[in-house]
Amino acid sequence: MAGGCRGRGEEPLLTYFNPEHALSLRYPSSWKTEQAQQDGVWYRYFLAPPGPERKPPVSVTLIAGPLGMGIDQYAQTYLAGNTVLSSRDESRQGAKGRFYLFASADGKTRSALLLLEESAASRVGLPPTPAPRPSPSTTAAGAAGASLTVRPSPTPIPTVAPPDQATPSAYVYGLYAQGEASAFATQLPLVEEMAKSLTLERPAQYEEERNQRFGFVLRVPPSWRSTRSFSSGGTYLHQYTSPALGVDKQQTVHASMTLTAEPVVGDGSVDGYYAATMAKLGDTVVALSHAPWRGGYVDLLHSETPVAVTRGKRYYRVAGGRGYTLACDARDDVFSRVSRWCDMIAGTLEVGPEVGAAGGGAP
Repeated sequence: MAGGCRGRGEEPLLTYFNPEHALSLRYPSSWKTEQAQQDGVWYRYFLAPPGPERKPPVSVTLIAGPLGMGIDQYAQTYLAGNTVLSSRDESRQGAKGRFYLFASADGKTRSALLLLEESAASRVGLPPTPAPRPSPSTTAAGAAGASLTVRPSPTPIPTVAPPDQATPSAYVYGLYAQGEASAFATQLPLVEEMAKSLTLERPAQYEEERNQRFGFVLRVPPSWRSTRSFSSGGTYLHQYTSPALGVDKQQTVHASMTLTAEPVVGDGSVDGYYAATMAKLGDTVVALSHAPWRGGYVDLLHSETPVAVTRGKRYYRVAGGRGYTLACDARDDVFSRVSRWCDMIAGTLEVGPEVGAAGGGAP
């Protein structure tokens, strides 16, 4: 785990990650967040702290789902009857679209809309789209970790039911922000920052770390910061820190990911390497689950000390006389927010002959 903070008076921004559509978004730590799904379209609401009328002055909704029409036509379901104030082209990780600012006919409400279109081919390797639910009645964790009962959106959100087809040809992602005109004007810089932060997390586009000497390739999201790297003898270690996942007394809470490559002792098998590695972890670490993973193993671990409760995953592989451990750790209360992101990153780990097959790369 790692901690940090922003400048005095500046509210920390947290990162939300959605594993089904592989999206990430930054949002203010004081905002509540809740989830719903309807007519095959998935939503995540981000609600500003309530104002004097005890309702959010501004809401921002993250949208994802199959696109059953052209993206311009889809945009009209939001823009119709409103006055478009400005628009511009946008792109994210190969997906293209537009960003709009618009006002209601009476000028009392202001809105922003970002829509991006991605082909189904670009989603290859991602989980299938979740099955539609009959109503938005799920429960989601709030920004501070509290459980929130999902309510209907605080502002009406026009939707278009996707066509009844097994494999949509395209998907739409976006943000829809709305609020009373004066409140929206105050929050517009933050809305723009949230829109800018929307990222399609596509592992094939992550920058790779290729290390021929230690025989591995790993692709890591640009939002995960490289914080430590060293090699000694036949052992190599590289550590990364996630973006902020939670906040505690204005200190941001992060996950850590550490890749270790080291010689395998004993019979050189993955079972021998796994046993030796687990022995080094000590008695404070308990394996909650253990399963095969890409010729090796993956464990879900729990650790409790007088100062912290930690949950983590360990991914183990062996190739060419070396053992590889990819360790993802976070504070227990934020681990669920990053666990499947760790799975996605771990899926890019190539070792031994897999690295040779790719060719090239720096030593």
